[in-house]
Amino acid sequence: CVASNQAVSFFSYRDPNNTATLEVFDRAAEWATEGAFTDQQLNEAQISVMGKQDAPVAPGSRGLSQFLGGMDLDQRRAYRAGVLSVTRQEVMEVAARYLSPDNLHGNVVVGSETETSKFTDLGYLIDAFGKKTGTE
Repeated sequence: CVASNQAVSFFSYRDPNNTATLEVFDRAAEWATEGAFTDQQLNEAQISVMGKQDAPVAPGSRGLSQFLGGMDLDQRRAYRAGVLSVTRQEVMEVAARYLSPDNLHGNVVVGSETETSKFTDLGYLIDAFGKKTGTE
């Protein structure tokens, strides 16, 4: 799962069970909304986020990371404090607001043309990128 300022994205690579994986992704939103995670899982997620944020930065790269990351030291400290103080209830509220099936969302599966029938049967729109249609 990857989150940016405007999207939450789930990824799978070379997945032989892509339809099952899409169902797991849908259930992940329910899992977070219902608070079906343990306090330990929440703590591990906080540590994971902060581990990426607190990774050592070479002295010569400090200015570059501030320029590219857009946060000065005080902002990074505030971000860190915010991440570490997140509660179960806040995670559930954010998940309900942004991961609800009612929100605009989509699925993209890139794969073999032989896989299209199972997605068509599930109601997906199929777009064959780069496929020539008609005659030239």
